[in-house]
Amino acid sequence: MQNETPKLDQNNWNRRSLLAHAGMGIGALALLDLTQRCMGSENSRTRRGTHHAAKAKAVISLFMHGGPSQVDTFDPKPLLLQQAGKPLPASFGNLNLEFTKASEAKLLPSQRRFRQCGESGLVMSDLFEHLPGVADELAVIRSCYHTEFNHAPALYLTHTGSSQMGRPSLGAWTTYGLGSESEELPGYVVMRDGPLKGGPVTYGNGFLPAVHSATELRNVGAPILYLDPPDTLRDSEQRRVLDFSQSLNRRFQQAYSHDESLESRIAAYELAYRMQSTAPEAVDLSGETELTKTMYGLDQEESRSFGTQCLNARRLVERGVRFVQLYHGGGGDGWDTHGENDAKHVRNGKQIDKPITGLITDLKARGLLDSTLVIWGGEFGRTPTSEGSAGRDHNPYGYTVWMAGGGIRGGTVYGATDEFGFRAVEDRVQVRDLHATILHLLGLDHSRLTYYFQGLEQRLTQIDGECRVLHKIIH
Repeated sequence: MQNETPKLDQNNWNRRSLLAHAGMGIGALALLDLTQRCMGSENSRTRRGTHHAAKAKAVISLFMHGGPSQVDTFDPKPLLLQQAGKPLPASFGNLNLEFTKASEAKLLPSQRRFRQCGESGLVMSDLFEHLPGVADELAVIRSCYHTEFNHAPALYLTHTGSSQMGRPSLGAWTTYGLGSESEELPGYVVMRDGPLKGGPVTYGNGFLPAVHSATELRNVGAPILYLDPPDTLRDSEQRRVLDFSQSLNRRFQQAYSHDESLESRIAAYELAYRMQSTAPEAVDLSGETELTKTMYGLDQEESRSFGTQCLNARRLVERGVRFVQLYHGGGGDGWDTHGENDAKHVRNGKQIDKPITGLITDLKARGLLDSTLVIWGGEFGRTPTSEGSAGRDHNPYGYTVWMAGGGIRGGTVYGATDEFGFRAVEDRVQVRDLHATILHLLGLDHSRLTYYFQGLEQRLTQIDGECRVLHKIIH
């Protein structure tokens, strides 16, 4: 036939045959790539390999919603007391603030007393009564910064690396890169004490497959909504119904393999079935000793809610959950202290101090701290100047985050803000630096953790700027 593809041999080596065979080869490579994508290679929950040796295998993120004040917690500024009530020096120029004109801002000293803690002499304020007991586990980063001074874009930025909504969060990227340690529990779990100013999209999976979305656990009632089966449905009957529906799903998948979301749904159904028995047990605290509950602050009304979250977080990472995101401050103003800054920080400190200390102490006692990275911080800090008479405005220009466990060099301080605590000036750390460091500790190279979307190999740390791993705080 005239259209028959010419054979490639020594007697038939010409331009037409070369192009024909090369074209077929390229097409086969493209088909292989598309087949892998469509069959859901990105959807897998199974454990994957790392890019290098990991120092941590799980993360517990303690997010202080609203933005805690760095100058009232971990970044003392004695000059504020000396210059109290005076305007910012002209050298600071015009700063974009949310509710305060920089020209009218007056320096507001902290009412907290700072002291050195632990063998390392790490400095923190008296907001924390118990946390000094684990000071030598903390690496305090005083030089974090970004440019988003509104809550929603700052929340998106600190969680997803972008100030625009819709991108995958750090937790979703983590499970995408590493898979799950557990076959019965989700890889990514969220617990919060109220609504977030950025909404649930803050901790969403964005364009990553749905299998990497967060599962939210509640403190009261059923831990996961709609998980319990009907009372009239026996387990064996439910298993048969699920098997039948899954067989239909897989037949459809074979016929229409271009539907990339289908395998995520299949995996979600299977996971939900297994979670019916494992999830309630994972957050059932009745088997914990009274000593343990007291260590987390469950014996006190003010710390019971966040203490429950922290204790559940330990139980989850113990059972193989990869990323646990906790939120404090969702109810009321939280850490968003536009008024009564000191009084609200005192209240918040009492709510989180004992639970966080108990979490770190308990992880260490159980041999889990070395493999669990604990992170503390908010979407930004607060101004060293006053809003009204006793409040502080949003401040993304210089704020504090700390890390512990999971390969972190404890008892250290990294970076610095200026003499008033307004701007990061030494070893400045942008959000993508934090993300790159977290991924590095998990054994992932941020530049190689990518997902093809809208014609680009997307990544958590974006593709349009440089970032670095903070090796000075890593063992």
